Amino acid sequence: MNQNFAFNDMMDSVLLPGIGPLMPNDENLNLFGPYEGFIKGNLFKDLYQQYKNYQPAKLTPNSEREELLLNLDQISFAAHELNLYLDIHPEDRKALALFNQYRKMENDAMNAYEVKYGPLTTKSDALEAYPWAWEGTVWPWEKEAN
Repeated sequence: MNQNFAFNDMMDSVLLPGIGPLMPNDENLNLFGPYEGFIKGNLFKDLYQQYKNYQPAKLTPNSEREELLLNLDQISFAAHELNLYLDIHPEDRKALALFNQYRKMENDAMNAYEVKYGPLTTKSDALEAYPWAWEGTVWPWEKEAN
């Protein structure tokens, strides 16, 4: 399976050029890694409230395609959470640098998926030659039950 975008192991730190490492327990941001934040539905440890004894299910992709989508979802989620944070904390340089890193990783993950499996949205660059190509994939309800 593709390991280029594997984030199932939570990131202990992210090196931010010119700023230094951002640790999950950084003074301003107390963050989960992208995978843990994704399965818990919150990137920010200080805002996460576990419901009773609920433990999020471990997501296990069954194919390379599912793994690419899961990795894209994780990074997209982390970038979106940081984007929301930056809406109210635009001066936080470490969060901005991390957001830009996740944004680039999200674009790379999207491109990796689309090169192999085709476009995900109608806005995809992969649609230049054939703008209707996004309809060419198998939809979830078209799959046969195992």
